[in-house]
Amino acid sequence: MTASTRKAPAVRVAVLFMAVAGFALAGCASHGGATAEYGTELYGAESAEAAIGRFLDAARLRDYSAMARLFGTEEGPAERRWGRAETEQRMFVLARLLEPRAWDLRPNPVAGAGGASRWMVDLTGTRNGEASVPFIIVSDGNRWFVERIVTEGLGTP
Repeated sequence: MTASTRKAPAVRVAVLFMAVAGFALAGCASHGGATAEYGTELYGAESAEAAIGRFLDAARLRDYSAMARLFGTEEGPAERRWGRAETEQRMFVLARLLEPRAWDLRPNPVAGAGGASRWMVDLTGTRNGEASVPFIIVSDGNRWFVERIVTEGLGTP
């Protein structure tokens, strides 16, 4: 194996890791009025705990559209900014990064600016074993959304 063939996978992994970090940490602000329903699909969850739990269950099942309906800001779902296809692509990357076999929510919310709260989630069965991951959860006034996931400790998909 030559040095160039060994370098190519490392470069791809580094680029993919940067993309994942950008997706996970990117703010997903949207413009317009906040509403929890579009057509017949319900967005968000009734509580912060439900938003985290349903998001992780959907990640485990690789249900990217369910993940996308739970990802957003206090202005509403991320799909309003990115569109359905792009949001589901981002959820594909997050699901591959998280892939939890099981999870446990530590009831340790820390209030943030604008009503956001930070929750610690203990994941088991990820690519790198066990990990504690902060989730930033926000509400649009009616429903709760996963806004950000701090993924640095999870490795690359």
